[in-house]
Amino acid sequence: MRRLMFRKKGILEWEEVEPLTVTGQNQVIVEPISIARCDLDLPILRGETLFRAPFPVGHEFVGKIKTVSEDLTDLYPVGMTVASTFQISCGSCPACLNHHSNSCESIPYTSGYGMPPGAHSFGGAIADEIKIPFAKQMLFPINPKINPVGIASLSDNIAEVWKLAGRFLHQKKDPKVLVVGGLAGSIGLYTALFLHQTKKAEVVYVDTDSMRIQLAESLGISVEHFTSFPKPTKKYDLVCDASAHKAGWDFAVRSLGRNAIFSSASIFWTNEWQIPYLEMYNQGVEIHLGRVESKDSMEALYPYILSGVFTPEKIVTKQVSFSDAKEAWLEESIKLVITK
Repeated sequence: MRRLMFRKKGILEWEEVEPLTVTGQNQVIVEPISIARCDLDLPILRGETLFRAPFPVGHEFVGKIKTVSEDLTDLYPVGMTVASTFQISCGSCPACLNHHSNSCESIPYTSGYGMPPGAHSFGGAIADEIKIPFAKQMLFPINPKINPVGIASLSDNIAEVWKLAGRFLHQKKDPKVLVVGGLAGSIGLYTALFLHQTKKAEVVYVDTDSMRIQLAESLGISVEHFTSFPKPTKKYDLVCDASAHKAGWDFAVRSLGRNAIFSSASIFWTNEWQIPYLEMYNQGVEIHLGRVESKDSMEALYPYILSGVFTPEKIVTKQVSFSDAKEAWLEESIKLVITK
């Protein structure tokens, strides 16, 4: 079996390993057919995170079932198209039962595909096969009418839409929403597109990158393009930060109105970070930080995708074949999908 390995800064290599096997109940082996590059993957390869090589890469994927354990033969037929949560979760521990599958207590904390610590045990998605250890918890059957390329990011970057915006919309009447784009490039665009297409909010997308601005504008989203983030002049009910940059973060938190909600997909690799605390305190701001809940977010967003209301495939900007994955994974693009 072939898989793609991150060897050192800027270096990827194909590696041959033994084929995967079913070793117990509630297990499925899947062949990935659409693998998306997460917004975090390029910073990892550039050495801009705390993740250290070597490990297999890729964690957002849709695939077809190849092999199932005997107890699942009636539930998951061979050839079924499925997505999987990228976070490894058992479904039966206290954390999973309390809808915190991103903190499963049955495996090392924060385990997932394609990134340490989980990648060392569970592998990565740019591979001929990937094993789902808790299939009934982690697998998500996909309707055949849905193009797997368009939802390759369903488990993470698309799921972030629910974390950043979807779960809060019931709290505000006709909210004005600001999405601050940046280095979490596809996440900001997915979020703005969802809000625009569902008509659940009045949304403005802002960014300093002209390519992302052009894509958002081409999809009918209201945009503001800055060469650098200025001092904000408008206030919003919900601010969704996908900048992963200090200037974008500052613009986002200064754009909060009274009793507003702030959510962020940015990761800053430090425990020291400034916020305008007194201003946010006086305005009664809610702050929501943290890793996405992959399983619950997938379930929440899937009906919008299935109905055609939300079309995340419009954010995919580049497709390449599996054989070209090594080179393409290192190249700049808003949303890359590897296909088989």
